[in-house]
Amino acid sequence: MLLTQTVRLKLTKPEKDMLSDLCHLSKNLFNVGLYTVRQYFFQENKYLSYESNYHLCKENENYQLLATDCGQQTLKYVDRCFKAFFRLLSMRKEGTYRERVNLPRYLPKDGYFPLIIPIRKRHDFVKDDWKFKIPTSRKYAREHGSVYITVPPNIRDYQIKEIRILPRQKGKFLEAAFIYESSNEQVNFVNDEAISIDLGLNNLATVVSSTNESFIIDGRWLKSINQWFNKRRAKLVHHKDKQGIKHLTKQEAWLSYRRKNQVNDYLNKAARYIINFCISRKIGTIVVGYNPTLKQETQLGKRNNQNFVQIPIFTLRAKLESLCERYGLNYVEQEESYTSKASSLDHDEIPVYNADNPVNPSFSGRRVKRGLYKTKNGHLINADANGSLGIGLKSSYKEIFLRVGRVCLTQPVRVNVLQKSPITASA
Repeated sequence: MLLTQTVRLKLTKPEKDMLSDLCHLSKNLFNVGLYTVRQYFFQENKYLSYESNYHLCKENENYQLLATDCGQQTLKYVDRCFKAFFRLLSMRKEGTYRERVNLPRYLPKDGYFPLIIPIRKRHDFVKDDWKFKIPTSRKYAREHGSVYITVPPNIRDYQIKEIRILPRQKGKFLEAAFIYESSNEQVNFVNDEAISIDLGLNNLATVVSSTNESFIIDGRWLKSINQWFNKRRAKLVHHKDKQGIKHLTKQEAWLSYRRKNQVNDYLNKAARYIINFCISRKIGTIVVGYNPTLKQETQLGKRNNQNFVQIPIFTLRAKLESLCERYGLNYVEQEESYTSKASSLDHDEIPVYNADNPVNPSFSGRRVKRGLYKTKNGHLINADANGSLGIGLKSSYKEIFLRVGRVCLTQPVRVNVLQKSPITASA
């Protein structure tokens, strides 16, 4: 499978200006290719293939200044955007997708687009002392020179397939993404063991295992980072307005860049923690609850909306799915409507929410407090753990989760993945 490592580039000002300019040329070419495909669609109401679009765009000055491989990759990205557009149109006609479908849009005039560089098999990094020269056209190289980047030491034993120069915060920061090929790390698992995960806010991920263990990944640290970011950004915007500044300032760019890295790091460690838990227990299946309209038209108030919408729960699901593919785990997504209201210990029947035909089911237990659920027999259990088990019981792995007992749901271990936890120590 393909893995990616992203590093921030430390460049001199001429090198940074050159890479930013190449990313700007890539953006110009993206808009040129998009314009050609859009106009053909308006006039003929048909799809213009990549091959035809390439022959129309290859004489453009932006294509001529970029390396041929880089220009082709940008045009291929335009092609993928339009294929996704037509796929969504067909899904909407079939009724499986209800949201509005828009044409791919142009990038901002002063914006940037990643510089995508495919690596040929014949390229020898060792010969170049692990220095990689960013490819450009001969004309561009004569006028501006060349830029070299270094391959990170920890991936030098792998076959690098592609390198991407990523402009961040409107080109104020540049990153290099090294995409390399690695063999899957298959692990032997027990097929009749599984975990279910309920994603949330204060409790980022509540995990209940068929081995009668449970824990909660603490999400309050993410809320804290997000709250500080919004508070600091509001202050910077206030000073900008007083001074009449319209552009993105260096402080704003660094603030957003730092927050993105902190959130991404915490989600990476959270996903890794869950996968390591499964590997240590030889658990072969992960059931993750999802709500298709979780963040659509959310109306929880200004403060709650800020916390809820800006926490990238979908990103955590994507990271879990990627790690499951890497280690050979079975990743399953389960629709989670009514799982927080139903009593998992009493094995209530949990229906699927239907907006066209809403129902008002009655359940054995009830939620007495924010984090406390009372079952039919009066037992008090953790509300999120009850919802997590409900997700497992609602899935096709119901028989596996029927063995989970009440003790597992009473007091799950709270885990901050930035610190050492009891579960990690015992694993």
